[in-house]
Amino acid sequence: MAWYLVFWRNRSTATVVPAASASQAHSRAQRKQKKGYGAIVAARRANPEDSKLIRRGVWVRRRRDGCSPQFGSARSKARARLQRSSYRHWL
Repeated sequence: MAWYLVFWRNRSTATVVPAASASQAHSRAQRKQKKGYGAIVAARRANPEDSKLIRRGVWVRRRRDGCSPQFGSARSKARARLQRSSYRHWL
């Protein structure tokens, strides 16, 4: 079973679900959907870097464009904080 990242319309980051296929990930994520998340827009298989973090129990933050606020320069992390604060009202 692989890890999938499921992206929501009104959230900046994904929900992580274990699944055998993208369609199964979609249906499992649907059960975790909370008010304000919006519709599911994509379900992508987690890359090896993310899978390692997930197995260690680290919360993986990955955006739809593939970048992550956990990796990168101080500038990119600051940009991620700004992006998260713009979604704050949905959380």
